[in-house]
Amino acid sequence: MTFSRCLRVGCALGLFAASSLSAAEPEVDARDLPRLKPTEPKDALKTFTVKKGYRLDLVASEPTIVSPVAIAFDEFNRLYVVEMIDYSERRDERLGRIRLVEDTNEDGKFDKATVFAEKLPWPTAVICSRGGIYVGASPDILWLKDTNGDGKADEREVVFTGFGANKDRLNVQALLNSFNWGLDNRIHGATAPNGGIITSPDNPQVKLDLNRRDFFFDPRTHEIWPENGGGQYGFSYDTRGRKYVCSNSHHLQAIMYDARYADRNPLYAPPPALVDIAVDGPAAEVYRASPEEAWRVIRTKWRVSGMVKGPIEGGGRASGYFTGATGVTIYRGNALPPEFLNNAFTGDAGGNLVHRKVIRQNGVELVAERPADEQKTEFIASTDNWFRPVQMANAPDGALYIIDMYREVIEHPWSLPENIKKHIDLNSGNDRGRLYRVVPQGFKQAKLPKLGKATTAELVTTLEHPNGWHRDTAARLLFERQDKTAVPALTKVISNSKSALGRMHALYALDGLGALDEARVVAALGDADAAVRQHAVRLAEKLAGNAMPSAALWGKLKSLTADPDANVRYQLAFSLGELKHADKVKTLAEIALRDGQDRWMQAAILSSLVNGAGEMFAVLSGDTRTRGSAGGREFLRQLVQLIGAANQAKEVAGVLAFVKQVEDAGFSFSLVRALGDGLQRARSSLARADTQGSLKDIFARAAKAAVDAKAQEATRVQAVQLLGLTSYAESGANLLSLLTLNQPQPVQLAAINTLGKFTDTQMGGALVERWNTFTPRVRSEALTELLKRPERITALLKAVEGGVIRPAELSSTQIRLLQNHRDAAIKQKALKLFAAGGTGQREQVVKTFLPALNLRGDAKKGKEIFTARCASCHRLSGEGFALGPDLVTVKTTGREKMLLNIINPNTEVAPQFLSYVIDTKDGESVMGLVVNETSASVTLRQAFGVENTIPRSNIAKMQSQGESLMPEGLEADLTPQDMANLLEFIETAEAK
Repeated sequence: MTFSRCLRVGCALGLFAASSLSAAEPEVDARDLPRLKPTEPKDALKTFTVKKGYRLDLVASEPTIVSPVAIAFDEFNRLYVVEMIDYSERRDERLGRIRLVEDTNEDGKFDKATVFAEKLPWPTAVICSRGGIYVGASPDILWLKDTNGDGKADEREVVFTGFGANKDRLNVQALLNSFNWGLDNRIHGATAPNGGIITSPDNPQVKLDLNRRDFFFDPRTHEIWPENGGGQYGFSYDTRGRKYVCSNSHHLQAIMYDARYADRNPLYAPPPALVDIAVDGPAAEVYRASPEEAWRVIRTKWRVSGMVKGPIEGGGRASGYFTGATGVTIYRGNALPPEFLNNAFTGDAGGNLVHRKVIRQNGVELVAERPADEQKTEFIASTDNWFRPVQMANAPDGALYIIDMYREVIEHPWSLPENIKKHIDLNSGNDRGRLYRVVPQGFKQAKLPKLGKATTAELVTTLEHPNGWHRDTAARLLFERQDKTAVPALTKVISNSKSALGRMHALYALDGLGALDEARVVAALGDADAAVRQHAVRLAEKLAGNAMPSAALWGKLKSLTADPDANVRYQLAFSLGELKHADKVKTLAEIALRDGQDRWMQAAILSSLVNGAGEMFAVLSGDTRTRGSAGGREFLRQLVQLIGAANQAKEVAGVLAFVKQVEDAGFSFSLVRALGDGLQRARSSLARADTQGSLKDIFARAAKAAVDAKAQEATRVQAVQLLGLTSYAESGANLLSLLTLNQPQPVQLAAINTLGKFTDTQMGGALVERWNTFTPRVRSEALTELLKRPERITALLKAVEGGVIRPAELSSTQIRLLQNHRDAAIKQKALKLFAAGGTGQREQVVKTFLPALNLRGDAKKGKEIFTARCASCHRLSGEGFALGPDLVTVKTTGREKMLLNIINPNTEVAPQFLSYVIDTKDGESVMGLVVNETSASVTLRQAFGVENTIPRSNIAKMQSQGESLMPEGLEADLTPQDMANLLEFIETAEAK
C-alpha cells in the first residue's frame, strides 16, 4: 500500500475514532477557509486550457452581463441574457433580470446592454418567439415583449404557473429551464425535480401534472402537453431530434421514446425512457485544473467522520468526478470541424470545466465516449475556481457559447454545514459574469444575416443552412408568419435539396403551415437519408384520417419494415400503434421477427399492441428463431402477459394451446405464469380461463420440479414462481419445505416471494418460525414479504418483541414504514418497539471494518461475496441486477466511500435511489424504487430485477421514505478480510 493510501486510511480511522455521534457541529477557524480571489476579465483567458487547435473568445463580461444562467439569440442576432442575481438565497428580493445585449459593430463582442425586464424571482430560462420572449421564473412562464422599440419589455403576461409551487421548500437547483425550439414547431422545456401542477390564468381547463415529466407548448395557442424528461438543468436536441438531459451526477442521458407512446397502452409498462449513455458511467471521472477549495476539503472530512450529514466525496477526494453536471448541449453549429457535429458538451460547475463526449449509434441505443485524444484531459478546464459553466448554446456564428455564471461559491446552500457557511459569502460574484465562445484557431467571424429581415423565400432556403441555429430560427419564423406562399418553395426543397437536414426541416415547416400532404410524406418515406425517412414515418401519423392510412401511404410504411436503419424501424414500430389497418399486427410482427431481441424494439412493438397481442403471439410463437433465443422467449413472455391483461377468450385459448406443445419445462412455466399474472390484472384467473383443465398437468409438473434437487436451478425457480398462481392450501407446504439451508438460495428466495403472493394469515407466522434458519439474504427477502400485509406485520412485530428478530435487522426505511403505517395499532406498536431507532449504531460497525482498507484483497473470493450479497441489487462486470447504482461508477469514488456505503447505506442516497412505498387498495404495501411512470401505472423495482407494475387505479397512497432501499446488515458474518476481498473485486472488475 502506498504512503498516500496509508495517509488516507489513517485519516479515515482517526476521523471515525472521533465521536461521530456528537450533536454539536464541529467548528472551523476562518483562517482555514481562505477566500478565493476573482480573475479580472482582462486576465480571464490566461486561466484556461483549451483543446489544441481551438481557442476561447471572451465575448461579454461584467458589467455588460452579471450572473448569467441562460441565453437566447433573436432573429436580429441580439442576445437575451437571463441574470439570476438572486441565486442562491435571495429569491424574495426578486433581483432576477433579463438583459438585452448587442454587438453593435459586429466584431464578435457584445458592447451594448439594456435591462429588458427585472424584478424576476430566480429566472432560469428564455426563448425568443413572436417578436418577444418566453421566460421561466418559477412558478411562472412569462411572456414579455417590447412594443415601442426602447429595448424594455412593456408587455408582460403570465402564460403558465405552478412550477415548483407544490413544494414547501423550493430547490434553487431544480427549477424549470432550458427552453428549446423543437422540430414539431413547439417550445419544449425541462421541468426539473421541483415538478409542479401547471395551470393557465387564461385557460381554466389546463391542469397538467408535470412531476417527473417535461413539457412542450404551442406558442400560438398556448396548449401545453407533457413529455418524457427527468433531467435537472440542461437539455438539448441533436440534428436528428433526439433529446438529451443531465443531472448533478448523471452527466449525459438520452430520452428513448415519447411519453405519448407509453401512455396509450394501459396494459403495458415500458422500460424507463431516461437512460445513461456514457460508457464511463453517470458520475464519470473528470480532470479539473483548479485547486480544491479549502471548505470543500474540510466538509468532506466532516462528512466521512459522520460529524455532519451529506454526500461523501469519494475515497477522501473532494473532487475528481461529476457531482455538478449541468447545461448539457449537443453541438449543431458549423464553426467547429464536422467531427464535432452532434458531440455532447456538459459543464461541471463545481469542477470549473467543460467535458466533451462523442455519441455513436449502437442499433437503437446510443453510446457516448470520450474522444481518443481527451482520455485524461478535458475539452476546457480553468485554474480559476470562479469559472462556473452552467449552460451552453449554439449560436448564429456557428460557435459553441459557454455561459459562465462566475461565482466564488456555486454550491447549493442546503449542502453547506452552518459552521462553514457562516464563513462563506454566497453572494460573492453576483455582480460578475462572463460569456465565451469556442472557435478554431484562426476563426474570423463572417457577417451575420439578420433573419428577421429575410423574405419568406430566404427563410425557406435557410432551412438548408449547415448551422443548426439558422435552421431552427428560420423554421420558427416560418411558423410564426404562417405565410402560405412558402409552400411551393418548401415542396421544392423536399424534392430537390442536397441537404438531408434541409429536407427534414422542410417537412416540418409544411406541417407547421398546415400544408403537409400525403404525396410529400410518401416521397420522403423513400428518401435516401435515414433521418428524413424516420421523421416522415412520424409525420405520417397525422395524415391518416381517423387513423386509417391510404393504400399508398400504408404500402410505403409497410415496406420500411426492411429499412436498413434501426431508427427508422424503431419509429415505425411506435407509429404503427397510432394507425388502424388490417395488416398492422402482421407488419409489427415483421419488425419483431427482425428486431425482437432488442429491448427497445420490444417496447415500441408492445406499446403499439393495444389490440392484437394474440395475433402477434400466433406469428412469433411459430418462429423457431424467436422460441430458440433468450430475447425471443422474453418477448413471448411479455406478449403472453399482455394477452392475459387484455383477457380475450380466443387469444387466451391460443396461448393455452401453445403451452401444451412446449417441451422445455422452464419456458412453459414462465409462459403460464405470465398469462396468470396478466389475467390477475384483468381481475380474472387461470382457473376461469382454463375451462378444459389443460394446465393441470403443467401445474403438477411444476410442483414436482420445484422440490426436485436434480432439476436445473433455473427451471426450479420458474416452477416455484408458477405455484404462486395456485393457493396456500395447495402449495404452501411444498414451498415452506424449500426454506432450508440445503436448498439453493435462488430457490429459497423464489419460494418466499411466491408465498408472499398468498393472502392466508398463517403465512407470516410460518416465515417467522423459520427465521433462525435463514441466511442474511433470505431474511432480507422474508422481511420484504412480511411488511406487505397487516396480518404479517403483526407476526413480525410479535417476533421482534419476543427477541426472535432483532430490531437491527430492519433497515431504517422499513422501520419508518412501520412507524407511519396506516393501521393505527401497527403504528403504535412500532413506535414503542423502535423508539430508540432500532437500526443500531452503524458507525460502530463501520469502525469494525475499517481495517479492511489496509488488507490485500482477493478479487476471486470477492466476486463470490458480490454474487451472494450484492448482485441482487447492483450490476458489475456484466453480472447482477440494476436496482442500486451501477458499480462501474461507484468504484471510482474510492474504497473508503464504498466501505461506508455498504455498511451504512443511508449515509448518502441520491434522489433516484430513494425508496417509495405504495399502499394498494388490495391491502398490500409494496416498497421499491420508482423506475417508470405512465398515465396508467407506476413501476417499482426491487431486488433481483423484480418489478411490480401497479395500476394507478389500484393505488391508495404513494410516498417516498426518504431513505435507501438497500438493507443494512449485509456485512453480517463477514470478516474484515472478506470485506477487503469484496472491495478488491469491485475496484478491479472491468466494465461490460
